[in-house]
Amino acid sequence: MLNLPICKITNLVKKIAAISSVLLITACNQSSSNNNVSNETHELTLGDRSYILSLPNNYSPTNQYKLLFAFHGSGGNGGEMQNMSRFEQLSSEYIVAYPNAKETEWNEGCNCNKPHRLGVDDLAFVDDLIDNISHEYSIKEGEIYAAGFSQGGLFIQNLLCNRSHKFKALASVGSPMSVQLSESCNIEQPTSYMMVHAKQDNVLPYQGLAHPNFGLISSPDAINLLAQKNGSLANPLEKNINQGTSLTAYWSGNVKTNLYSILHGDHRWQFSVFDTSNEILSFFESAEQPALPEHSELIKVGENTLHIRTMGDSSEKPTIVLLSGPNKNYHSDSAWFSLLQPILAEDYKVIAIDRPGNAWSTFNESTSYTHFTDVLHQTLTQLNENNVILVAFSSANITASLFEQKYGQDDAINLAGMLWIDPDIFLPHSIAMYQDFPVTYYREMLNDLLPYLAEGGWTERTQNKIIAERTEVESLLDEGSSALMDWSYFDAVSQQRILVDRQQTRALEIANYHDDLNLVANLPLITSIPVSVIDSDFEQQSIDDNPDYEEVLTQWMEEGTEWSKQVVNSAGGQYIPIESGHHLVPLQHPQLIKDAIDWLSSLELSNK
Repeated sequence: MLNLPICKITNLVKKIAAISSVLLITACNQSSSNNNVSNETHELTLGDRSYILSLPNNYSPTNQYKLLFAFHGSGGNGGEMQNMSRFEQLSSEYIVAYPNAKETEWNEGCNCNKPHRLGVDDLAFVDDLIDNISHEYSIKEGEIYAAGFSQGGLFIQNLLCNRSHKFKALASVGSPMSVQLSESCNIEQPTSYMMVHAKQDNVLPYQGLAHPNFGLISSPDAINLLAQKNGSLANPLEKNINQGTSLTAYWSGNVKTNLYSILHGDHRWQFSVFDTSNEILSFFESAEQPALPEHSELIKVGENTLHIRTMGDSSEKPTIVLLSGPNKNYHSDSAWFSLLQPILAEDYKVIAIDRPGNAWSTFNESTSYTHFTDVLHQTLTQLNENNVILVAFSSANITASLFEQKYGQDDAINLAGMLWIDPDIFLPHSIAMYQDFPVTYYREMLNDLLPYLAEGGWTERTQNKIIAERTEVESLLDEGSSALMDWSYFDAVSQQRILVDRQQTRALEIANYHDDLNLVANLPLITSIPVSVIDSDFEQQSIDDNPDYEEVLTQWMEEGTEWSKQVVNSAGGQYIPIESGHHLVPLQHPQLIKDAIDWLSSLELSNK
């Protein structure tokens, strides 16, 4: 028997009396009236169970609404959860249900508490609530959500593991995960999930709890496990939201699995550094959108929404604009700048811009290096960047060349110079080789390939390539570079390649590459601005791996060297060769790139 002080016993009696009073009122009020009344709240019963239903402000029976369930903690009730979370006061998009546990707490899936021993089927109760409320009110299809606090949060995890097909997204606060549920969990349909937990919680500890009956795994272990169950890759985005909150974000397809860790704070719903109710509603609103890394943002540019990442600041030097091209797998996004951009940002303002359909930029079926030329100009104009150096990696020098030809004399943007890193070679032999396989395959098969990709035909293949690429990049970094490498950003970007429209973008860009090359085939050498070229001998690996094509590939390598020298001689730049190099120069030789940019920058400053 609990040894409670008299005051606590008195308060407990009052609490029981209050709950009994609520249930008595509920028994008399079984109406499901949905008249047009603002802030309308009902205390209802369903069989032998009870719940509070709150309608949004300015509710109208002619409108459709999202449905949100909010589950209280052990010993609490729906009214307390309503007062704590206030969801219906914060959004007019939701009808909110606050269910009451039948036996003090929820059958959370640990098979260890009183509701389990008494056979309380809370999962079935939720099924019935969904059916009943959806029958009485107009609920938007596929827009059902749930949140829970403390032991109610543990029940949210039971819903995730056993009723994922019913919900679009779920959230728990102050809840790690029971050992038993962690061992039995099987998410039928990947579903976005948000966990909020304070590191100093001493009721349901953040780091878990060793107990023979009620053991808990830590919240980091729980989010990792649930991310795996949701089909995410192993490497999350790690991000500081503010001085007191950090985010661990996993992503796969259109599903995210996030842990918000509160540095200070105990077992509670609301925190001074984290507005829990609003953050949960925000998470639900963006359930199919990934969390963006630090320094990243999405901007609307014409018909496109582009991902840009801005780091550093310098009003005296030109802004460095990073444009990515492909690696050997034709993955072409700002992941390749995960090491280079932070290094450059120590002395420059640096902007990495992802073409439509890459990283978090929205899909555009017209995507190509040519298409991006005008988009790039619109972007720089919109950002008020009027003095820039373009850094083009690999095939991105197609965009850079077309940009210089079309906008090089633009008074609004001073193109101070360009640095090309292992650029495409605009000579007949090289162009013919680029336009051969696999470009010929993609051009011929594109109409069949795009729907095949939409069905997931290459998703596993893409995942395997991403994993292999990460291992390859690790092998390229020396000890100093490894310490500076932003792995969180690299993983966050590279995981976007799994998305179907990213796979389709890759296919479209390869198919359109043929026409891109035709446009630059006869461009004159640049003379108006300095252009430097970093030229690695990455072609040698292709020669070694393909002895049957040694002659063709050797000619390509030799032609590339001679043409690159012609480019820099014409433009007054630097030719910088690399022996025993790898194609991913931005990851293997970032300091060499910075030195080349410093040279271009000093040249521009001396001409002012």
